Amino acid sequence: MKRSALLVGVLLPAVALSSTILPHTLAQRFAASDRVALVQVLSRVTEPQADGKNLKTYTRLLVGEDLKGSGPREVTLVQLGGRSGATEAFVPGDADFSVGETALVFLHCRTPERCFLVALGEGKVAIDGGDAVVHDLFTGAFSKKPLKALKRELLEGARKPEHAR
Repeated sequence: MKRSALLVGVLLPAVALSSTILPHTLAQRFAASDRVALVQVLSRVTEPQADGKNLKTYTRLLVGEDLKGSGPREVTLVQLGGRSGATEAFVPGDADFSVGETALVFLHCRTPERCFLVALGEGKVAIDGGDAVVHDLFTGAFSKKPLKALKRELLEGARKPEHAR
């Protein structure tokens, strides 16, 4: 009995830690997503929760193109935190959105209309003109890549068998 309790005591923190590790590459984020879409931000609203302390931000997204999955043309992205009056709370590493901006988003959707970002802030790739602003998690560097090339790369990677990636 002591041995199994010790094993659980040792393994439980490792399991908890491993569940917080982000998918590193865009291909891994793509694979972990229910839906990957090119979107435009329509609106953004932060509301206090019933306890009056915790905040949630709801961002309405208009889907222009689905790269993976499908669903309604408008979805609501739910994020913890935000700004409401004098109250502010933010999740470190989460994405920020501005009304009118275009982005490629990697989503996990609990319902077709209500989604969360895969890998927090890394679930958003900003679009600047015809280029995607890609963050390399290994080096920390940002670079621009033509959006067409990024879409092609993601779609071709998804078609490869798992052992070939």
